[in-house]
Amino acid sequence: MNLVVAFEAILVVCCLISLNLARQSFFPASLFWAFGVVTIGVAATLGGFKFAGFGGLESYHTLAKQFAGSIGIAAFAIGALAGLLANFFIRFHWWILLFLILLLCAALLLGTWRFPAQIQLGLVGLILLVGVIRLISSGLLAIYLLLGVACLILSDIATRWLAVNTGMAEVNIYHVLLSLAVISFGLSASRDNWE
Repeated sequence: MNLVVAFEAILVVCCLISLNLARQSFFPASLFWAFGVVTIGVAATLGGFKFAGFGGLESYHTLAKQFAGSIGIAAFAIGALAGLLANFFIRFHWWILLFLILLLCAALLLGTWRFPAQIQLGLVGLILLVGVIRLISSGLLAIYLLLGVACLILSDIATRWLAVNTGMAEVNIYHVLLSLAVISFGLSASRDNWE
């Protein structure tokens, strides 16, 4: 078995664990956390098949990766905001945000559209800001959120450096960091139970 396929499988298992953890959050937020995890899980599943030798899935894997990098990160940002603004989120407008995510999904699936890198970075920055704000009131939840953001950022900027210093392939380090981010976001979501 290809080592990359093994790391993709580990990422899929981490997504399943995180999906189960995200269920424990309060309803509107859990929907967005779960949506973000599922987008990454689908991309990892398609990537596993692609790296296992099914070359016909390469275009689908690319689309799913763009989808997870755009809509999945947006769903994580909305889930983090939902936890911060839980009172407002439960009483108003969560259905509007759900409609917005479905609209973005349709736009992506109908064309080759995706968020530019600046918007993706802005969404990760928004999750970071929510994590810093939540440090005041929800210590461990915020630490998991910040750990997830750190892993996302490292998976984007530090894979080459880590590959040189560890001897692992860049793609495997990327999958390890993404797996840690997904688990961290799931743990953060599981601790976010609005009263």
